[in-house]
Amino acid sequence: MRTITAMDLRRRLGEILDAAAAGERIAIERDGRPMAVLVTPEAATRLDEDADARVQRGLAALDRLDEFRERMAHLHPGPDDGLTTAEWIRRERDARDDRIAAAASRTLDERRTDPSEPAG
Repeated sequence: MRTITAMDLRRRLGEILDAAAAGERIAIERDGRPMAVLVTPEAATRLDEDADARVQRGLAALDRLDEFRERMAHLHPGPDDGLTTAEWIRRERDARDDRIAAAASRTLDERRTDPSEPAG
């Protein structure tokens, strides 16, 4: 939140109103004390709404998230291998670790059989 003085507000009212209309919250102070906060009308409405309206708005947002989840699940279905996401991640991680261990083992074997490598 940007803080300005009352004098700055008088000098640059148009610029400050444009910033507030774009969603920026602006605190106005006089003599170092906050006097007011400039917000969009939507934000002011939310500040004035009662608890029931806030709860309803939150529930509506959750409903939209659930609809989004269902849409994404339909558009991007997961593999049908019977694994949960956590199980799939564990399996992939174990396979990666096995590949790394096999590569390290091959490197050690190559060093042991290569006479040009200094013994270490």
